[in-house]
Amino acid sequence: MIGHDPTRTYKAVVIGAGSGGLTLAIGLAGFGHDTVLVEAGRVGGDCTNVGCIPSKALLHAAVSGERDPFGYVRRKRDDLATREDHEMEEHEQIHLVRGRARLTSERDPHVVEVDAPDGTVHRVLADNVVICAGSQPVEFAIEGMSDDTLVTNETLFELHDVPGTIVLVGGGAISLEMATAFRDLGSAVHIVELADRLIGNDDPLVSSTIRAALERRGVVMHIGTSIERFDEPTRTAHLANGDTIPGVDTVLLAVGRRPRLDGLGLKEAGVETSDQGVVADGWGRTNVDGIFAVGDITGNTLTTHGANAIGRRAVRAIALPYLPKTGDPRAMANAVYSRPEIASVGLSPSEVEAMSPAGRRRYEIQMPGIDRGYTDDLEHGVAMVDVERFSGKILRAAIVGPSAAEIIGMFTLAIDQGIGLRKMFAMVHPYPSYSQVVGQLADDFARDTYPALPKEWWGMMRGRVKNRLARR
Repeated sequence: MIGHDPTRTYKAVVIGAGSGGLTLAIGLAGFGHDTVLVEAGRVGGDCTNVGCIPSKALLHAAVSGERDPFGYVRRKRDDLATREDHEMEEHEQIHLVRGRARLTSERDPHVVEVDAPDGTVHRVLADNVVICAGSQPVEFAIEGMSDDTLVTNETLFELHDVPGTIVLVGGGAISLEMATAFRDLGSAVHIVELADRLIGNDDPLVSSTIRAALERRGVVMHIGTSIERFDEPTRTAHLANGDTIPGVDTVLLAVGRRPRLDGLGLKEAGVETSDQGVVADGWGRTNVDGIFAVGDITGNTLTTHGANAIGRRAVRAIALPYLPKTGDPRAMANAVYSRPEIASVGLSPSEVEAMSPAGRRRYEIQMPGIDRGYTDDLEHGVAMVDVERFSGKILRAAIVGPSAAEIIGMFTLAIDQGIGLRKMFAMVHPYPSYSQVVGQLADDFARDTYPALPKEWWGMMRGRVKNRLARR
């Protein structure tokens, strides 16, 4: 429903109606609690309006040959946003308040002030406050470049014409997905990345595989450099390494995101923050009792499914406060919907590298070499897994290839349930399917392990001891 009772103390006030905020509001309503949901923009947050939904809609529109791809994207986006907005307006236990919220120093109950669009200020009383204000793209000016040329994910989908030449600044997930979409739309695509490789937080083999795949499709890479200046009359981007990109129509800035902290009253409320955002644990709890933070604003996760997962834990912490807060969050896979797709789960590459090599092994399968890769003329793809010796415990898995975002679910389940490659060895996969890479990885592990069980057991134990000592 729209509006709230300013004299009533609600179970919670949720700031932000993105993925995390909707999870909190709907989840608490499911427990019978009336909740105030505050949103300054459109319900659905970044995911529905400027992120996941429009980007995947553009990928679909591009590959399916939509004649008006950006019109298609806006129709899909606006339809979903309208439905989500209507759901919140009609919900009997969710009180939707439009405006910008800020915390105050009042804590018993917590008081949140909301600046409404009409200039009035509303006060909301609640036992708990959940901050789900999200993040925003990192932006900076490029010498000589007009605002009409430079876009971010927040403005990209407002384009009407497909650019003849587009430059993607940054080599992360957004750039890789948009490189895929715009090549399908017929654009000349250039990626400019300051680091020495694409998707630098992932494994080097992931980076080299996706780079080769995109270059094969005609994407031009400018690695280890940046745009130094832009000449508007000739539409030429001048790079720091001396290269030039002529005839540029659009430049997409996609170098990262930062939490939306400004104007929330965090200092007044005594909420601790860091460079990554609001400091919160795996249940969304901050350093102030009754104040939670979920999603991008914490820096703990920058994905919709991550915000949803922590949001569910926060619902439990608020609705069932006397249950023990034990257990870590479940494994959260990451996926990039480029072509080929990229997906990973488990420890980061640096965390794996920090572990003793005596107790772990890596297995890799080139996906063009499996039978489904052969029938599909697949040129680029790899599946890799880092495991503990003997047990086959999954430390990290990464896939670059068709259906990577679907296949990674097997490894996510394995990590959650403590299932190692040793137990996955007997699993039967459909033939011919890309999921057979999982079986081949398990086969390789079995060939190393079963003929030398005492040696592998000893290697596992040595690794565990060395890792324990290293943590001291």
